[in-house]
Amino acid sequence: MSALSDRLVAANTGGLSARAVARAAQERGHTLNHDTAARYLRGDHGRPDEATLVALADVLSVPLRELRAAAGLPSETTTPYIPPPEASRLTRRQRRAVDEVIRSMLDPGRTGVTSLASRRAARHGDPEDAAD
Repeated sequence: MSALSDRLVAANTGGLSARAVARAAQERGHTLNHDTAARYLRGDHGRPDEATLVALADVLSVPLRELRAAAGLPSETTTPYIPPPEASRLTRRQRRAVDEVIRSMLDPGRTGVTSLASRRAARHGDPEDAAD
């Protein structure tokens, strides 16, 4: 098991199943599915994304900074990055470039190549993006 999974199991004092964890997360507005929850609870997971950590922290009442630390990630709790108002002038292509720079800073091992699906999933929900 990973340190993250150990921390999650310890926090799961109610003995919730992976399905119950996922259902509770979805009821709270997160998109965690039961397969993902099961992998994290049994220690069979990769590097966690922020959305998964936020959902698990919320459902299991664990401070997010503790889950980040257990996952070997920076544990400083900050608010989500909001670009300055001038960023509204960026084109769709420029926004993707800024997003990729941010991702590369968070994961220095990245090659800079992402799939179309992951790029679409990472967008800001801008109306321009619907044209793709």
